[in-house]
Amino acid sequence: MSEIKNIVVPCDGSEHAAKAAAHAAVLARVLGAKIHLVHVFAGSPADLLGMPGASAQMVGLGRFDEKTFARMWDETAQDAFDAARKALGDAADDARTVKLSGDPANEIIAYTNGLDDPMILMGPRGLGPVREMLLGSVSHRVVHKATCPVTVVH
Repeated sequence: MSEIKNIVVPCDGSEHAAKAAAHAAVLARVLGAKIHLVHVFAGSPADLLGMPGASAQMVGLGRFDEKTFARMWDETAQDAFDAARKALGDAADDARTVKLSGDPANEIIAYTNGLDDPMILMGPRGLGPVREMLLGSVSHRVVHKATCPVTVVH
């Protein structure tokens, strides 16, 4: 078994993600590992709505331009990182934050694959229950597809 040097904590602002971050702080301190807070946002407005072929107009949100979409991404990521940093406590000072876009499970795995001796520490579910019912939970897909250790914190 290899040494764990990098702990990836997917964060979306949920209580489950905060619990995972709190566990990551303890584990990182014991192992001397680096913490990576990863937030994955939708790749497009249609992905954000979670419906194939959906448009903002279909659900009464008005037109999404690139600036509005980027602002939503920044605000969502900042809120998720703030919640995770609060849970990390003193470990937050050394944590790296990473914003990714696309399918959450695939992006988390791809990011982790680029690190030396990683593990993923995540909550069992996030803020997207409707999408989760349709597509399967992100944590479930990460557990089954990742090539590194994955711990799901309940």
